[in-house]
Amino acid sequence: MIASDILPTLRVVSLPGANPSSAQLSDYKSAYAMWKMVWSETFRELDGLDKMFSDDFARQDEILCVFRGPVCLALGLMRWRDIELPSVREDSYFQMWPAESIDGLRANGKDIIICCNLTIHPMARSNALGLPMKDVMMGLLIQRFLESGADAMTGAMRADRGMHKTTYRLGATPLATGLVHHNSPVDLVAFFPQNMTGGEAEVARAVRYLWGVKRQHPIQRARYKGAKNA
Repeated sequence: MIASDILPTLRVVSLPGANPSSAQLSDYKSAYAMWKMVWSETFRELDGLDKMFSDDFARQDEILCVFRGPVCLALGLMRWRDIELPSVREDSYFQMWPAESIDGLRANGKDIIICCNLTIHPMARSNALGLPMKDVMMGLLIQRFLESGADAMTGAMRADRGMHKTTYRLGATPLATGLVHHNSPVDLVAFFPQNMTGGEAEVARAVRYLWGVKRQHPIQRARYKGAKNA
C-alpha cells in the first residue's frame, strides 16, 4: 500500500467533545470507541488503571479526526484557553509544568490551544498505511491551530514513543524536556505560528491534500482572530 492509494480514501472531520448532532453521531461514536480502546490500554500499561473515564474526551472543544470509511484511524483533542486566566494556569493539566515553561508558552500571546491524546488506531501505526500517520495527524492539528489564529498550541509529548521528535520535525519549540508524566518520559512543547515547518516532504504533501481536499468541518466555530466558519 502506498500513500497515493490511501489518501483519497481518507476524510478529515471535526467533532465536538460532547453533544454531537444527529449527523455527527456515527463518527462521534467511532472516534470515542477508538480513543477509549487505545487509552484504556495505555493507562493500564503506564498507571495500572483498570477503568477508563470519558472526562478527557468529553471536555474538549474540538476533536480533529481522520476516518477511513466508518473507522476512525487517528484523532487529537483540542481545547481553546486564555493562559492569562488564573483558572487556566491552575488547571490540573498544568500541575507538572515548571513556571518558566508556562511563561514560555504565553510569550507569543495569551490565546492558546491545549492539544492532547494524539491517538492512532493500531491498524494505522508505523507505516501500515504507506505514510507515517502520527506525523500526518500532528500536521493536521497544526493546520487547525494555524487556521484558528491562536497564539500558541501546546502538548506533553511522549519521548518513549518518539512523539517529541515528531513535533520537532514540524517546528515545535521545547519548553521542558525529560519530565515524567503517567510514568512516561515527556517533553513539554509549544507550537508558534512563525516556527511551523510543514515537516518532511511526504508528510507535508499528505497534510496539504487532506486539509485542502478531504476536510469536513461540520461544527467549526469562530475561534480567535483568524478562525473561519465552514
